[in-house]
Amino acid sequence: MNVFVVRTEEDPSAEPYVPGARSHYACGAVGLGVAVLAVFLTYSVLVGLASLLPLLSTTVVTFVGILTWVVVWITLDVAHDRYVRRRRATAE
Repeated sequence: MNVFVVRTEEDPSAEPYVPGARSHYACGAVGLGVAVLAVFLTYSVLVGLASLLPLLSTTVVTFVGILTWVVVWITLDVAHDRYVRRRRATAE
């Protein structure tokens, strides 16, 4: 049985893009900052709407903050992934 090891000098950009953990974490951190800013700027409106449910008002504010963070995080992550894939495709 013969085994040959062939070394190819391929361009690393030809490999499919696999997003790393750092890009996910960075998008999460930026998303958290955007969510905190958005909740801070709309806090008075949010409290006014949440006061309609007296016992659950703090839960509503917390839920809206977390939901905003997750939506912004996913949006940034998808946008970053598409940007990098498109950039790699045009570089080839």
